[in-house]
Amino acid sequence: MERLYDRNRTLLLLATILMIVLQRFAAAQDYDPMIVSDAVEQEVYQNTELRFGEEPVERFRKSFYQGTELVGGYLADLGDKAGGLDVSFEEARVSLGVPLGSMDNLLAIRPYFRADHLNGPTTIDVPETLYDTGVSLFNRRVWSDRFSTTVMITPSVRSDFTTSKKAFRLFGLGLVNWQKRPDLSLSLGVVYLGRSDLPLLPAFGATWTPNPWWKFDAMLPRPRIARRLWKQGGQAEAWAYIGGTLGGNTWAVTRDSGADDELTLSDLRLLAGYEQIRAGNRGLFVEGGYSFNRSIEYEQTEDDIDLDDALFVQAGWQF
Repeated sequence: MERLYDRNRTLLLLATILMIVLQRFAAAQDYDPMIVSDAVEQEVYQNTELRFGEEPVERFRKSFYQGTELVGGYLADLGDKAGGLDVSFEEARVSLGVPLGSMDNLLAIRPYFRADHLNGPTTIDVPETLYDTGVSLFNRRVWSDRFSTTVMITPSVRSDFTTSKKAFRLFGLGLVNWQKRPDLSLSLGVVYLGRSDLPLLPAFGATWTPNPWWKFDAMLPRPRIARRLWKQGGQAEAWAYIGGTLGGNTWAVTRDSGADDELTLSDLRLLAGYEQIRAGNRGLFVEGGYSFNRSIEYEQTEDDIDLDDALFVQAGWQF
């Protein structure tokens, strides 16, 4: 019984630490987890496919232009705390790729534009639309069969387009990736969120692909478990997955009083989804789930309002 108690206490401690890490990342939307986790996960998965004699689906095009992605979604508040807050958004991204000497050292460039539309709350003033535009610069360099590095920098402007004060944000990420086994990769590094209320934080994760049908991705802040549904040689494949991710961001805004301030929306999410991956960085995804630990906060006036849980759905198309 004592051993069982110690084990349960250890599991509870690990779960608590994980939730703390997730909450501290909750405003780091400039950290595009899909770029980072896909790059690490894809390398491990392709190694697994080759070990099992399968032809991998080539994710990248042999050209400067790597494709365009359109994404949109809706989050519906389940209650009326603070008057409720529904959020819809649309985003457009363009992917470009530049070899830096070889195909093992690529610079990915992703300019993007996103608009979030707020409906509520009624107890505090918020802009109707918030904007986020910038460019993500991502480099993954392979140094040997075992080691690679991942660097990402995202300068951006996040505001309601009525003020420029503190609208410029800079995100930075650095990772060292260790291919411990053909089916397992470990990553360790640091992340700079570009926020006055959050320090330099550790970044870590692991990707395990025991066979071509399963992927276990523990890369924070978007851990997930994926099961392959079908595959068409090296042309396409489809996956179903469950996992968690982070929502929210920080924007520079103008209050109704005319004062400049910083608005932060944050939440944690559990989700399930379906994804099709096609050769040449093409495909689509649709996912939905449950949003909790939601809040809205102003920096200057220190207004901090908790919101009810919500349901959300979003989808994207790469072409």
